[in-house]
Amino acid sequence: MKMSGLCVSNRMLTLLLAMVCLGPLGCSDQGKTAKWSSRDQSIVPTTNQPASLGAVPESGPRLKVQNPNLKFAAIEVLEQGGVSERPLMRANAIEALEPTTEPLRRAVLRGLVDPNEGVRFVAAMSIGRRNLCGVSHLLGPLLKDPSNSVRAAAIYSMSVCGDDIDLNPLAGFMVGEKASDRANAALVLAELDNETAIPLIRNGMGRDFKSYDPARSRTIDLLMAESLVRLGDRRELEAIRAALFAPPEHSEMTALACQMLARLGDRTAIPNLHDLATGEGPRKAGPELRLVAATALADLQPDLVPMDLVIGQIGSENPAVRLQVANVLGALKAPSMEPQLTILLNDEDPYVQMASASAILKLTAEVRPE
Repeated sequence: MKMSGLCVSNRMLTLLLAMVCLGPLGCSDQGKTAKWSSRDQSIVPTTNQPASLGAVPESGPRLKVQNPNLKFAAIEVLEQGGVSERPLMRANAIEALEPTTEPLRRAVLRGLVDPNEGVRFVAAMSIGRRNLCGVSHLLGPLLKDPSNSVRAAAIYSMSVCGDDIDLNPLAGFMVGEKASDRANAALVLAELDNETAIPLIRNGMGRDFKSYDPARSRTIDLLMAESLVRLGDRRELEAIRAALFAPPEHSEMTALACQMLARLGDRTAIPNLHDLATGEGPRKAGPELRLVAATALADLQPDLVPMDLVIGQIGSENPAVRLQVANVLGALKAPSMEPQLTILLNDEDPYVQMASASAILKLTAEVRPE
């Protein structure tokens, strides 16, 4: 029996469960020396490595910026990232190109046959999220992919594109042994707006993930909680709000909660996000985490974004901080910030360059059918 009553959500998520970082374009090797870095928070790598992208690599060489047109220069930077030797950069490039059509199509076609399952996951999800149904026939082989997360992504996009596809395997992934498959299946069910899956997702929470540390397990449960809230079960919203106050040694949970509350449109959290972003609350977070909170504010109430912090950190010595500046500017979608994004597009760190390129494309996003 197939699940029915599906409705596709057109709202893009910044959290892709097949990447080794919390948000788009947010990883590098910075977390190896710090307690937390948004560039190395492999919480479920944004996947738990289902689609494992492997160990976070060193930054690598700067990407070339040649085109005088800012939008085209951004696309060229992302296309360079899309053919990088680093799976993380290839996955990031696909996600960042989602505001485009043809560049995204080219990246997706490469991604569907990528040797890395994380890249295949992102590519397969992008087909449904951005209505690239003209290539949905290429998803068939992924229904037999070795990775259940990739299979879940293929099921999602084929369903969105109108194929007569059996959704029951998603239920199997929800009770499987691999934690990442549960989180990814929950994401897909939320994207499909399948309210009948609420009991199934709830049943998959709180299980003993023996191969992960307690923090990783809590993160997976938080990701599944977000899927429940998106499907209308708001009981888990308080758990996400509470994660804003995680202790400093678990700052990745706070960062994840910031992103989730923004995606969920939770305006109740605005005062707490503002306190975190401005450093006025009891928690005196560092600039990176403050900028993550500022990105959430940019989505919920842009006038509260502490722009002195954002602009002041463009010249930070820490590329992880500069990357988060680009994320804030992208969330603001303010054309007046093009000069600042141009600086970051020419950054020496390729991950900062890609984050800036992603932000630039958000300023000139193509109008897509609902």
